[in-house]
Amino acid sequence: MLLFLISCLSDHYLTHKVVEERILYDTAYVEVIVEIEKEVEVEVEVEVEVEVEVEVPENYPLWSQTYVQPSLGNGVDILWVVDPSGSMMNNWPQVVLGVEQMMLALPTNVNWRLEIIPTDHIRAKNLQSFPILPGDSLQTAQAHLQNNIQGHWEKGMDAVKDYMTENLDALQWMRPNVALLIIFVSDENDSSNQTSSQFIQWVQYQRTEVYVTSIVNVDPANSLCPTQYSNWDIGTDYMDIANYFSGITIDICETDWTAGVTQAAQQVHLIDEIQLDYTPVDIDHIEVLVDNVIWTDWSWDQANNKIIFSVMPPEGSIITVSYNYL
Repeated sequence: MLLFLISCLSDHYLTHKVVEERILYDTAYVEVIVEIEKEVEVEVEVEVEVEVEVEVPENYPLWSQTYVQPSLGNGVDILWVVDPSGSMMNNWPQVVLGVEQMMLALPTNVNWRLEIIPTDHIRAKNLQSFPILPGDSLQTAQAHLQNNIQGHWEKGMDAVKDYMTENLDALQWMRPNVALLIIFVSDENDSSNQTSSQFIQWVQYQRTEVYVTSIVNVDPANSLCPTQYSNWDIGTDYMDIANYFSGITIDICETDWTAGVTQAAQQVHLIDEIQLDYTPVDIDHIEVLVDNVIWTDWSWDQANNKIIFSVMPPEGSIITVSYNYL
């Protein structure tokens, strides 16, 4: 009798296998072919659509800030051009403090020279005075103000031109190969024999780097002055010059010029840090380029949101900070 064993496994495929058995009889061997079914396990690959959660980064906006590193290795010449007319008497304390504040704010690593001249072009041309230098006292600056700011003309642009080209002392101390910072101070508009556009063209021919700050009467709608003044008293020409050179305008009626004058002094400061306009996502989202080449010598002062350079970018280079911000 034949005994067949079939094992049953659920959910498997059936295959066929041929098994040969030999049955022994007394007189002869007879081959019997028996076909049985056997269940075997087979692995099958099946494609299944599965939902997978993938984290996609947020799209943060991109911002860039670009600056030109000043070329101040040779120094900077500074001219305070002050209106000597009687209407300026109320502003005289701020003028004195403004000059003092600039002296304190000027960088110690820049060879600066500072002179104070009147907007009276005739007196400016004939002025006999040598500049204030690093290390001079604040009393020296006060003496220059007292002695130099005389006259009555309000021709600041003509005064600068005549002083730089015709004054004998200026021809000795002023240096044509250094930057020039001009601070115009007047409670009236300029009445020079040249337009602001003509002055801009002339001064650019004199120096490759020019910085301008205007301390003047601004638009009455934005003024802090306690009394009204006419449109003629608005320092339009001086503001136009400052705007052209991306300079600073200060309301002459500000009771304290410290912040503005300090900012003016920073114009002639070698860039060793940059205050960011927005807060970056993180440090990995910040890129610093100097002349379009990646610059690695910097750190991010997260608490104050500043880029701090450990190595100063070279003079005249273009500095760009790009970052994604929150």
